[in-house]
Amino acid sequence: MVFEIALSCGLLIASGLMVKSIIKLRTLDPGITTENIFTARVGFPETHSDTAAQTRFFDALAPRLAALPGVQAVSLSSHLPTTCCGGASVAIEGKQYEKDRDYPTTQSQSVSAGFFPTYRVAALQGRVFSPDDKADAVPVVIVNQSFVRKHFATENPIGRRIRLGGAKSTQPWRTVVGVIPDIFTGDPSKPHDSGILIPLTQDPQKFVSIAVRAPNAMSLTPQVRAAVASLDPDVPIFEVLSMTETVDRSVWHIRVFGGLFMAFGVAALLLAAIGLYAVMAFSVSRRVREVGIRIALGARTADVLRLVFRQGIIQLAIGMTLGLGLGAVVSQGLAAVLFEVQPRDPATFAGVVSLLTIAGLLACYIPARRAAKVDPLSAMRAE
Repeated sequence: MVFEIALSCGLLIASGLMVKSIIKLRTLDPGITTENIFTARVGFPETHSDTAAQTRFFDALAPRLAALPGVQAVSLSSHLPTTCCGGASVAIEGKQYEKDRDYPTTQSQSVSAGFFPTYRVAALQGRVFSPDDKADAVPVVIVNQSFVRKHFATENPIGRRIRLGGAKSTQPWRTVVGVIPDIFTGDPSKPHDSGILIPLTQDPQKFVSIAVRAPNAMSLTPQVRAAVASLDPDVPIFEVLSMTETVDRSVWHIRVFGGLFMAFGVAALLLAAIGLYAVMAFSVSRRVREVGIRIALGARTADVLRLVFRQGIIQLAIGMTLGLGLGAVVSQGLAAVLFEVQPRDPATFAGVVSLLTIAGLLACYIPARRAAKVDPLSAMRAE
C-alpha cells in the first residue's frame, strides 16, 4: 500500500508540473503576431555554388510574393522565429576575452526588412532594418532586450559595435542600430534568450524561410508555389505551415508529456485511494472483536475513529514521504521540458500533498465509520 501511495505522489508531482507548464504556454506571448501568416522553406542544395544566382533569386522572390493578391507583407529569414535554438559566439567592442570559451553566446538570425511588418515587431529603441541596409552598406545589427540586459546593463546600446565569432573571427564589426522585444526562441528551457538580427542582404543564405502575411494566408499556397517555380523550377518549397502551427510544433512535446502524466497521475491517485480503502476495510474487519470490546469498556465514537485513522495516516505519511523523494527525482528529469516552471515548485509539491491527504482521509473514513457503529455484543460473539 505504501508503494502505491509513493508512486501516486511521484506521478502527481510530475503531472502538476506539466499542467502548470501547459497553462504557462497558453498564456505565452511569443513576441510576434502569428495569425494570418503563411510560412515555408525554400533554398538551394549545398552543391549549388553560384552565390550571385542565389542572391538574384531571393531578391526577385520577395517582390513577386508581395505582388500576390491580398498580401500585406513578406519576410525572408534564415529561419522562422520560435525555431531558433542554436548559439553563436559574439564579441562586444571594448571588452576583453582571454580565451575562446570566454566569449558569450547569443542566438543569431538573418532577416529581410520585411521581417518587422510581417510579424509586427517594432523597435523599442533606434530603428529596424530598411532597404538601405545593403551588402555594401555599413554592417548593422539589431539586438533584443535580453541581449541588452546581459551585455549593456544600463548603458545605451545604440551605436555600440559587436562581432560574431571568437578571437580569430573574420566577421565585420556591426553597429547596433535598434533594440526589439524578446521573441520566444522555441526552446522551453531558454524561452527568452539573448539574440541578434542581421540584415539578410549582409549575410546571404542558401536556404531561407519565407513568411507571407495576408487574410486567409494559407489559401495562397498554390500562388506561392507558382511564384517560386516561375523563378527557378528546380528550387524546392517545403515545410508549408501557418505560423501558428510552427509555434505549436515547437512546444508539442510539453502538451504530449503533460497529457500523459496527467492521465497516469489520476490513475495512480485512484489506485492509491482504492488501495488504502481496501487495506483499512480489511484491517477493520480483522479487528471487529477488539473494537467491540473497546466500545463495551466505554470507548467513544471519536476514540474508535481515531484508532482507525491512526493506522491509515501512518501508511499515508510513509508513502507520501517516499513519494516526495520520488517526485523530486522525476521532476529534475523533467527540467528540460518544463516551461517557466521550476522542477522543485513548492506550490505543486504542497498541492499534491494536500490532494493525497484528502484522498487518503476519505479512503479511511468509510471503514472508520463502520468500525464506530459496531455492536459490542455481536462483535464479541464473532470469531
